[in-house]
Amino acid sequence: MVRVVVLSCVVCLFGVAAAGAQEAIPPQEKTQLSDLLAQQTSWKFECEGDRCVLNGDVELPLPGNQGKFFADQIEIFADKDLLVASGNVVFANQEGRLAAERAEFDLKKQTGTFHEASGTMPLGSAADPRQFGNQQADVYFWGKTIERLGDQKYRITRGGFTTCVQPTPRWELFTNTVTLNLNDYAIATNTVLRVKGVPVFYMPWVYYPIQDDDRATGFLLPTYGTSSLRGQAISNAFFWAMGRSHDATFFHDWFTRAGQGVGAEYRYVAAAQSAGNIRLYRIDQDEHEFTEDGQTTVLPATKSFEVSGNMNHSLSRNIRARARLEYFSDVQTQQLYYQDVYKATRNNRLIEGGLSAVFGPTSTNVLYSRSEYFSDLDNSTVYGSTPRITTNVAPQRLFGSPVYASMNTEYSYLPDRTLRDGEVTRDESHGRVDVTPTLRVPLSRLTYLSVNTSANYRATYYSKSAGPLGGTVDDPYFRQYMSMQTDVVGPVFTRIWDRPESVFAERLKHVIEPTFSVDVTSQISEFARTPIVSDASEFVVGGAAEFTYGLTNRLFARGKNVGTVRGQTREFLTVGLQQTVYTDPESAKYDSTYQSTFGFNRPVARSPIALTTRLSPSGVLDGNLRAEYDTYGLGLQLLSAGGGVNGRSASVGANYSWRPNDSNFLSASTTLRWLEGRASGSYALSWDIARAYVLSHSITGSYIAQCCGLQVEFQKFNYTQASSSPLSSDTRFNFGFILAGLGTFSNFFGAFTGQR
Repeated sequence: MVRVVVLSCVVCLFGVAAAGAQEAIPPQEKTQLSDLLAQQTSWKFECEGDRCVLNGDVELPLPGNQGKFFADQIEIFADKDLLVASGNVVFANQEGRLAAERAEFDLKKQTGTFHEASGTMPLGSAADPRQFGNQQADVYFWGKTIERLGDQKYRITRGGFTTCVQPTPRWELFTNTVTLNLNDYAIATNTVLRVKGVPVFYMPWVYYPIQDDDRATGFLLPTYGTSSLRGQAISNAFFWAMGRSHDATFFHDWFTRAGQGVGAEYRYVAAAQSAGNIRLYRIDQDEHEFTEDGQTTVLPATKSFEVSGNMNHSLSRNIRARARLEYFSDVQTQQLYYQDVYKATRNNRLIEGGLSAVFGPTSTNVLYSRSEYFSDLDNSTVYGSTPRITTNVAPQRLFGSPVYASMNTEYSYLPDRTLRDGEVTRDESHGRVDVTPTLRVPLSRLTYLSVNTSANYRATYYSKSAGPLGGTVDDPYFRQYMSMQTDVVGPVFTRIWDRPESVFAERLKHVIEPTFSVDVTSQISEFARTPIVSDASEFVVGGAAEFTYGLTNRLFARGKNVGTVRGQTREFLTVGLQQTVYTDPESAKYDSTYQSTFGFNRPVARSPIALTTRLSPSGVLDGNLRAEYDTYGLGLQLLSAGGGVNGRSASVGANYSWRPNDSNFLSASTTLRWLEGRASGSYALSWDIARAYVLSHSITGSYIAQCCGLQVEFQKFNYTQASSSPLSSDTRFNFGFILAGLGTFSNFFGAFTGQR
């Protein structure tokens, strides 16, 4: 979490903070003057009884390596263990320096008062260097008096501080009094924030965290926003560092039109492989009306909430628990308020949790999963596994032979319900028990040729069966069949070129991999009775065979400019072609390998030709493409492509998908960075080309000067008919300040692209 930190008076006490960081001098009866004066050099001193006066350019080390005093004059009262310095007073130690006109310091208690004092203090490595002009992060502070009250405890009166260490600070905090405990907290009263000398904000009481571990309890800087739908908005957050391994953030949003929202997030890390988080948000939406194109629409008052989270926890060496939650009470709230396009168009909610255990070659998984998909605001369909219990035995070699045996078993209850306004209108849920033993034999050990053959027997019991007119009927169905599959890779052809003079790579390698597989299924009695829930690949056509052939080309490069260290190899280009031939055209509808035919009522004897390409010539550039071409005269049926360039000064990314008469969508984003990352600008676009409208486009910018900055965001979001929005679009604007050393955040609905 970004450190909410430092800006307080902790900051306001550099030299003194340094003094407090050292171990206190052990109590003693009386400070020995001889120990203090033994290191004198050019300055003069006079002693009379228990009082000594040091004059000149005095440089006086304190006992116990507590630092040094510099002054025009220093008086030492041995009977009172008191040091009084005046004239160009400087207290310095390893962490910095504190200057004052006059100071009184108790040598025994290590307490004192500095008058008309000022100083600087480094913030340490936890500070973001971009917020300080990529220079060392310092804080400048001052006060009418700065008092050391005890071990690491100070009070500053009528002073202030800033992280703008320059002749004219861009911002300053002026305060009446500050009480601070180093590495813990600071409390300030009557505080005024000034920007360029102009007072802009008054706070009667302020709590500042000042821990050194980059995680400290405190308020985060608020953000301001406007929206056609929500009106004016102020978002606030409070971060609670509960410990080294867990924390919480509390959110509050106030909207002039939409009402108010409150939320919280909890995160924890229990061990290296055990972590989790959970977020909760509730919005009380007020009734408000909108007028657009002469028509007035009323958005009713509602109360809705959202809960989301993830957990992955190691319970023991062999057992692990995991959970995932993406639940909302009102799908319309998701669609209307979120700035993130993915969450704004999300139409499913998920509850999932499970346990997995591994003991030797045997692994067992218990999973509960419930997914609800909304077709509109009122109608939804529920799928999942409630529960699913699977046990797998990894391949084991049989009696020293080249034959390997494995076993998969599963019990699951598969919900399949349709709901309207929460009431069940259709329920075709059923149970399933599945057992699949498998034998595998590797038939080739040649480096350039791989041949593997496997055979399995699968027996499945369904508590219901598919009806002749669709849906399911209460008639159990037992399906059993055998299948055999042979996979061949090779012979593999390789050629290597040594290119010592090339600027791209010193060595290139081309690999050609032909592939071929045969999958034969025995006859299945009444296979059409197999019930299908959400996964059509569960359906198997009996008495059929599939022949798949393909060719993969791989290009490798070693050394020089291929994104690897010299001597390492990178696969920078992969191109593959694949097609499947079916003896029964019905099999094409249930082959999930090909997206353009899977799930469609279009039986074909030959699948489309699938082309897959991946390009990654360096660590900053990558791209991918998939295309499916129909061989029955329909031509190109699927095209998806994506890629990105990630450099120090610019990043560009884009994804495009196309299907005939169905989908044509482009999402793209680009980010430019200047001034060593202190200034940046981004543009993002989500364009539904098929429906001829831009779903969303946004512009985000930020600028960080030496010690402060700002971030702005503009977004235009166009609603679809499914959202039932009272407006055709929502124009959104967000604005926030950045002060060096203080934390910033994104509100719950994703302001500033969701970065916190």
